[in-house]
Amino acid sequence: MKLNRVQFFRVVQRVGYLRAGLNGDYPELKLRAVFSRFGLDAGQCDMTTDLRKIVLDFPSMLSPCSDVSLLRQLGFKIKKGEPLACDPGEVENRLLDPDLKLYCGDVLVEYRCGVLKYDSIRRLQQDSRLPAELNTVGSIRVVAGSLAGLSDVD
Repeated sequence: MKLNRVQFFRVVQRVGYLRAGLNGDYPELKLRAVFSRFGLDAGQCDMTTDLRKIVLDFPSMLSPCSDVSLLRQLGFKIKKGEPLACDPGEVENRLLDPDLKLYCGDVLVEYRCGVLKYDSIRRLQQDSRLPAELNTVGSIRVVAGSLAGLSDVD
């Protein structure tokens, strides 16, 4: 399943609310949210709605298309100070179409701990607000869910 921009923003908002609640209950962990995928097309980046940051840090989070590749190339040229063949803003605007199903639904949202306190991590993984099937006690991963799953939550 692919998500459009409106669905993606809804997920980011929900994850932010959940993180605020979890940080209130587990302040010692100093949680921050990231997008991640393991295996084929693995990658990660901090949770953001900044399309350019996603394109540069975790391009496989987005559906493959020529505009994503072009925006990534333009970003690298900007960093190097090289001349540009086209306006990155125009390319980005095409990708910001609210109906474009751009975001891959299998990407996970995880909470990373700024401070590792294993007893607290174990309690957090068993918290009823998180999906038990995605959180394994004994690991330091804390998974909130996939983009697709979190977009369907009411």
